[in-house]
Amino acid sequence: MTVQPDKAAVKISLQDDVEEVSVRLSRTKTMSGIETDAFYGPRERTDEYDAKLGDPGEFPFTRGSFPEMYRSRMWTLRNIVGYGSPEDTADAVAASVRSGSAAVDIVFDVVSTQGLDPDHPVLREDVGLEGASVSSLNDLDRLLRDVDVTKTDVAWHITYMIYPMVIAHARRHGLPLAEVHGSHMPDYLRINMDGGGKKFFNAEFGQRLAADTLEFATLNTPRWAAGIPQAYNLRERGCTPAMEIAIGMAIARSTFGDVLSRGVDIDDVAPHLAWVSTADIDLFEEVAKFRALRRMWAKMMREEFGAQSTRSMRLRIACHTSGRSLVYQRAMNNVTRAAIQTLAAILGGVQSVETCTYDEPISIPTPEARELATFTQLILAHEVGAARTADPLGGSYYVESLTDQVEERAYKLLETIEDHGFLKGVEDGWLEGLMDDENYRREEELRTGERLIVGVNAFRPNEEDDRPPRFKVNQARVDDHIRRFVQERDARDPETVKAAMQMVFDSVRGDRNTQDAMADAYLAGATSAEISGAQRLACGMQYDPFGAVEAPFTLS
Repeated sequence: MTVQPDKAAVKISLQDDVEEVSVRLSRTKTMSGIETDAFYGPRERTDEYDAKLGDPGEFPFTRGSFPEMYRSRMWTLRNIVGYGSPEDTADAVAASVRSGSAAVDIVFDVVSTQGLDPDHPVLREDVGLEGASVSSLNDLDRLLRDVDVTKTDVAWHITYMIYPMVIAHARRHGLPLAEVHGSHMPDYLRINMDGGGKKFFNAEFGQRLAADTLEFATLNTPRWAAGIPQAYNLRERGCTPAMEIAIGMAIARSTFGDVLSRGVDIDDVAPHLAWVSTADIDLFEEVAKFRALRRMWAKMMREEFGAQSTRSMRLRIACHTSGRSLVYQRAMNNVTRAAIQTLAAILGGVQSVETCTYDEPISIPTPEARELATFTQLILAHEVGAARTADPLGGSYYVESLTDQVEERAYKLLETIEDHGFLKGVEDGWLEGLMDDENYRREEELRTGERLIVGVNAFRPNEEDDRPPRFKVNQARVDDHIRRFVQERDARDPETVKAAMQMVFDSVRGDRNTQDAMADAYLAGATSAEISGAQRLACGMQYDPFGAVEAPFTLS
């Protein structure tokens, strides 16, 4: 069964709505009328200034990736949506855009992100709770019913499966791959480090999947961007800013080495990448982190990988404010936390921002909370003045010192990681151990009162405050979605699917790029669990990571 979107029923195209809400700088004067410059610098330039800082848009890009930063192009205002059935999320995407988001960001539920199916016996209760349930090409077609992926920039907050699924969607609907627009996060190595539970594949195959994705995208979908490293999850797992940079750089080094060994030029790959980061609550340290990160990236690209293109050396940063920093107690205080984190991202010069909603510790964000997160960015853009000049904190003794210290710590840890062996550190749990140590330090500071969190271990109310409204997924629609998924799976031609699974298996066992076989399998009707299971079998692992589902096919 092929799902065809009813384009005629959509009165206003989603792309038109996206263009209407794009954020633009509204004024360059202060509110009292003082005109501001695009950037400010020292009265006399020195060799040290040029080497460590440079003007915005100049190597090493410490002060920003572009000369005029937000004057020439504002950050992309993003808002994450995703819950329930594919149709539920399709509705939420349209509502988010029409309420002010300038781009479409979609997250899948824990079942789909792990490459499993919604009828999985262990994870059945998690279906649709933390994102959209999408495990087949038909599911994706339903979610994209109002979206043309050659026109609308969809950012998929997913690592596993989504890219070949989008390729299959484009092929099914006759869309040219060269025009496919969007991004996802093919950082498979971080999956085994971010506390996600069972290991779904070994580190060696994880790196290969990432390299396969970058190679295939470079050759076939030049408008597609890759969020790698996906350092946001690592920060939420327990990294400090310096640890985020060090482990992220190790991921990039390892993955680039694999891609370049295939004959791909660094200047063909790097411009399509974005570092996926977070902005936590320590405003000045986060600003320093973004500045140090750009400097370290530029030097790595030029000195280690021989990049010649400015686009390779000037790092793009996609930022999502910290969900971990938000607390259940007195949830309305999270509005302030998210606003400060968003400000840190803007002062740090990122290229896109997603602001967490205040109710994320309680439930899936309500429409009202998502709207408030959008307005937070609009207020910072148009009222606060944070976007008028590039690197507004540059030259501050405090911020410059913090930038140097974060960089120094990151380089020191990166050297330690390389000495231990990066892939080895992923496999043996050493890197996770570093994060565990940092988590322990944080919890001890909370226990002793050295670190205060308002409403948690300090300034707690005498009485429990009223909880904000809790979003509830329509369970009946989720149940209908699962029944439909099973019916469509049972109605397939088993021999066609088995042949496609054999191709997936063979692509892993051989040296062929895995992405084509995965896309073809989706077109043949295969599900995410079947494709990921075939890959695990080819790696000598069990078909189902939880050992609860038997392989439906014999592959060899």
